Amino acid sequence: MVLAAAWLLLAATGAKDVVFFQGHVNGKVTGFDKTDVSMFQAYPQSSKFYTEVYFHEMQFAEPGIIVIVQVQLHNLGIWSGYAGTFITVSDPAGNYVNDIEHTIDPAKVKIDPQGFGITAGQHRIELVGQEYHVKYRGKTIQGEFTYQPLTGSFQQGDGKQVFKKSGDFVRYNFPIPWAKITGTVTYNGKTVKLSGMGSMNHDWQILSPTRYMGDWRAAWLYTPDATVGIVRATSPELNGVWSQRLMVAEPGKILFSSHDYKFEDLDPEPVVGGPVPCPRRFRVEAKAGEDWLKGEIRVTRIQEKANILAGYPPLFRKLASLLVSETWTYRFWCDFNFELRLDGKTRTIAGTGTGNYVSSVKKK
Repeated sequence: MVLAAAWLLLAATGAKDVVFFQGHVNGKVTGFDKTDVSMFQAYPQSSKFYTEVYFHEMQFAEPGIIVIVQVQLHNLGIWSGYAGTFITVSDPAGNYVNDIEHTIDPAKVKIDPQGFGITAGQHRIELVGQEYHVKYRGKTIQGEFTYQPLTGSFQQGDGKQVFKKSGDFVRYNFPIPWAKITGTVTYNGKTVKLSGMGSMNHDWQILSPTRYMGDWRAAWLYTPDATVGIVRATSPELNGVWSQRLMVAEPGKILFSSHDYKFEDLDPEPVVGGPVPCPRRFRVEAKAGEDWLKGEIRVTRIQEKANILAGYPPLFRKLASLLVSETWTYRFWCDFNFELRLDGKTRTIAGTGTGNYVSSVKKK
């Protein structure tokens, strides 16, 4: 369910022609203590390969509901200014529902000229003072959510993954790395009031959809006094190299970051209804001089499973099928236990969070 954000053009000669997050230094982070409006703002491009994504993950431990909302700006062939949106909702009872609009007409898409706000048909995302609002008005799912950011906006280095020969790029940042979230969601004929945690990342790119990035790992891990965020992705054409981001924060302050960490998939087990096994543990270790983060993530419940390609528009599905037959996503609840060593002191960061494991069945 990642739409065109999951498409990357990979240099034919492999990872040596890709530059990841130029200027980023692994380890202790200084600055990034304020909400940065520029990290929210849209940057429309004229290229037909332009895509810009606002990805919202929300987890509500009670009653165990996961909500994902994506708002996407993109061009389509010789036209420009379209939007696409989706929302997914899952709960412990096994209910999994989604509502998708692939192409909202440019006449119904508005980018606010000041501050930050985007209207896409009936949907709206906006920053109002120090609060961030998400309104989704789908045919089968409706939701309203208010984010109260707990730490400043964050970007690793220049935020870019750049393909040197072509100049194509992906830009990643975290306008909201960590927030308290309240709101309501209506699905399956019922309205549920929610209170929990989440984040929002903002990515944009000039990349052809002719090559598919089909392997992802992500974890959003929260405690009352700290958070750990992990995102990584790869493709066979990257020759075993992962594009990856790791961040640790406490209220009001980003503490530690890495784009050169170790991440291991452990204890794979079959998943009923899915042809791709899912690891039941992940081991993480990031080092920077005398500072480090290390620990494990343990999957406790797989709550969502889906073949991503089945939900793509026909054109994207056709292009992806040149490389893979299926791409499966498993979204899960997890327990985690980490130790962070910073400035000569060690602290434990442990609790419950959610994660996403995405793996492709390669074309034979």
